[in-house]
Amino acid sequence: MLIPVLTEPNFRSYLWAAQTMEGVAQEAARRKYKTVTLDAEAYKTIDYDRLFGDERRMLIVIGTSVSWMPGALAFFNSRSIESVFISFDPSETTLPAGMVRMDYVGAISHLLAYLSSCGRRRIALYGYNPNSSADNIKLRFFSNWCKNRGYSAEERVFFNYADLSACYARMRPRVRQFDAVICANDIAAVSLLSHLRADGVRVPEDLFVTAFGDSLIAARVDPPLTIATLDHRELGRQAVLLFSHLCRQPSTASVSARVRSKLIVRGSTACMPDMTSITLPEDDADAFESSINFYNDPEAERLLRAETLLSAADELDMRLLSGLLAGCSLEKLEQTLFLTASALQYRKKRLMNIARCAHTSDLLEFLRFCREKGIL
Repeated sequence: MLIPVLTEPNFRSYLWAAQTMEGVAQEAARRKYKTVTLDAEAYKTIDYDRLFGDERRMLIVIGTSVSWMPGALAFFNSRSIESVFISFDPSETTLPAGMVRMDYVGAISHLLAYLSSCGRRRIALYGYNPNSSADNIKLRFFSNWCKNRGYSAEERVFFNYADLSACYARMRPRVRQFDAVICANDIAAVSLLSHLRADGVRVPEDLFVTAFGDSLIAARVDPPLTIATLDHRELGRQAVLLFSHLCRQPSTASVSARVRSKLIVRGSTACMPDMTSITLPEDDADAFESSINFYNDPEAERLLRAETLLSAADELDMRLLSGLLAGCSLEKLEQTLFLTASALQYRKKRLMNIARCAHTSDLLEFLRFCREKGIL
């Protein structure tokens, strides 16, 4: 079986997309299916008749933005090509053959119940991207949650228009009105922690901070973040299962799956135990239209690069980075790391490529940024 895979251009260079592709590749290999990666920049010019041959005209599409994904779906529908979407939920009128996404409603419901059980009532949403299908699902549920309690959702939501610093600037005058925050993702949360620290707002004493995600930087930052996990590899695996099911059942119009989230409690909520027991509600899709690109924010982009770097670094790499950050030369590090200067130079070049730093000065500047954010 052939499984073509297409990833939204703005999404594909980051760890979330890479983890999703890992899940696709692992499950496909386990089932002895063949995968092929398509060029998202040129997907409208691909010869699909030649690509599919005698195979079913169906592919997997990975992405999140409401400014790109619906156009891709419309294109494939117009050419009688079925699609299985990962991480995006379109409107009911233009459903793909399959959808796999996180159970965002269950996750935000769990976070709200947990924070409420901790005595937190003045809860804000932070860093939400109106161009993200996932964020719009969370926002819709949160708005209904506020409405049912007589709160104004507008006063509690702080949007990220591809500028996390500006997002905090809007929240800053009112930050002490809240006792808890749910961040759209752990990138936004790490950024928020650094701003709060600079303003003398203590986490968790003054403010509980939670987020969606499961990154290394969420666990390394001080205090470590309480998170609702997002298992992107499982998303990819489930997409292959849906793809296989649809191929075996050609009469099936559409099928969907949600990947459950787990709550990991850490220091950003004072390690207060999760005593909640909730019933997960149903939700529907949002229909925001926007061209806002979360990845255009330099701060978010550097935090995403930091996550990629930390994911690829072993213990010796981390000691090398710490030494470079402390101003040590490779010759001096030879004595403490027990490697030759040439071996250390090789490791440094590899880490620079992963961090997308062209020069040593760029790497040092990047490492200083990571230190300021509490990651190194």
